[in-house]
Amino acid sequence: MEAGLAQLLLEHGPDPLLLLNPDGSVSYLNAAAEQFFGYTRSQLLGTDSSLLLAVPCRAGFHALLAGLASPAPGAGQPYAGSGRRADGTEVPVEITCSLLPAVAGSPSPSVALSVRGAGHRTEPRGNPDDGGTTADGATGRRRTLAASTAAPAAFAGHDDQVRAGVLRDPLTSLPNGTLFNDRLAAALRRPDPVDVLLLNLDDFKNLSALLGRSSADELLVEVASRLRNCVRPHDTVARLGGDEFVVLLTECLNADAVATRIAESLHEPLRVGGSLVRPGVSIGLASRTSPALDGAGLLRRADAAMTAARAGGRNGVNAAWLRFRPEMLDNVAGADLSTTAGGQAGLRQAVELGQISVHYQPVVSPGRAAVVQFEAFARWQRNGRLVPPNQFMPAAEQSGLIREIGDEVMRRACAEMRPWLAADAACSVSVNVSALQFQNRDFATEVLAVVASAGVNPRQLVLELTESAFFESDSAVQRQLRQLRESGARIAMDDFGTGHGSPDGLAGLPLDQVKIDRSLVAMIRTGQERLPFLGTTIDAAHGLGLMVTAEGVETPAQARYLMDRGCDSLQGYLFAKPAPAGGLAGATESALAAVGRVDAAR
Repeated sequence: MEAGLAQLLLEHGPDPLLLLNPDGSVSYLNAAAEQFFGYTRSQLLGTDSSLLLAVPCRAGFHALLAGLASPAPGAGQPYAGSGRRADGTEVPVEITCSLLPAVAGSPSPSVALSVRGAGHRTEPRGNPDDGGTTADGATGRRRTLAASTAAPAAFAGHDDQVRAGVLRDPLTSLPNGTLFNDRLAAALRRPDPVDVLLLNLDDFKNLSALLGRSSADELLVEVASRLRNCVRPHDTVARLGGDEFVVLLTECLNADAVATRIAESLHEPLRVGGSLVRPGVSIGLASRTSPALDGAGLLRRADAAMTAARAGGRNGVNAAWLRFRPEMLDNVAGADLSTTAGGQAGLRQAVELGQISVHYQPVVSPGRAAVVQFEAFARWQRNGRLVPPNQFMPAAEQSGLIREIGDEVMRRACAEMRPWLAADAACSVSVNVSALQFQNRDFATEVLAVVASAGVNPRQLVLELTESAFFESDSAVQRQLRQLRESGARIAMDDFGTGHGSPDGLAGLPLDQVKIDRSLVAMIRTGQERLPFLGTTIDAAHGLGLMVTAEGVETPAQARYLMDRGCDSLQGYLFAKPAPAGGLAGATESALAAVGRVDAAR
């Protein structure tokens, strides 16, 4: 028989026919199978065939497949069970399985399935060209399809329902969480290697705000496409929701290589809405190491690895991945010290024992080629390591210790920086303050008293507050901000771009400086991106007489991009990491050397 005719018979035969890969995933299905189960071909190819069976029948079917290699007496008899259609309805089926010989390039044989609804009988076709009829007088072709699918009209609009969220993400057409969990559970029932990669777009919220909803959707679709191109056809890429994706690898011999391939793919710029962007991506990889590990446990491990990848920094690379290690679960559990009484008690003891120290990070002025400011950061010396403020400040605010810690940082900053400040009246030290500190009605007065006792000019102090503090309805907050500015102290809006503020909203605020958040700076990868929000912010701030500092500058490309747009000062690991007061000279030298390298490359 000619191959073309054989293919034609296979494709248009009246019975649903499927081919399965050795791992049980669907590699082929004909038109009758599409009609019978209510899925399109693209939805089923590469998916686990268990999806087509009711849950109680899956174990028996898996046993049947496992026994094909060494058939027992009675093998070859149809398997009777319940099929599951795309809309979730179940229908009695008889499945006949046959092991196909292995072909070149495939070390294992495939499995052919023939599916029939219980009691199914194919009726003779009439000739569609002459309006022929079946025994009941209906048009031949339409009646034949009806017989093989048990009223396919029930499925006429089902593909839309699937894409709307039953089993597929409506935006990317990837499997959703429900379908992913089904496939993960099926994979874990087999003895083969199983790996899960969980990934998140770190700055998607800001990208969405900057680019608009439509362009943000384009970004997600492009990420989905790149992920799919990084894995094999029978692997699963799913969107769990928002900007979170997950990849399921089965029988993969080198999951690390797949993680690297994904990271490299997402490192390439994405064109959306007329702009080139590179979103930051954190990837966590976890592998089944024990038969007792279930799907939830595997995802929990991948999430811990992803969190560690995000916390570990990028060193100029936008896509970072880490493989799970057991200690990562401990780090995740202890990352938020505000959730435990022990964390708050330890912080209280640290305050009493003087275990809160201060480190300083230089802020450089490219125009002056000089360090013009140091920002003070609190550090908690806990169990032999330095805990950064983002891990213990929530505990400080919840426990009421924020006032004591804030006072200590203010006193240390003024005292330790006084010699450096005395050398140049144009230089300053900046200190972060919480909106909760302003609940103390005498906060401004106390700050000015600390500055005076340290012998520091108030004009050399910058207080940094987040956006929300400027929109407090409490008039006492606004009064104290005005009092501080009238006394010479300067006020900066920290982390600008992470809240609901816009450049147009800066007018009229008691403000001297704007600090662009590091998540916006991180969008600059090559320096060729078109990010109008950054230029608009700098221009709007300058129009109001405000200075602009960019935080989180880690690469020369980011520095050049911001300098070309008139940013007044830059801060980040490219120049120097925060250091104790004794390391100011080294931090200054490092920062100036970095400025020189950036200037030389322009």
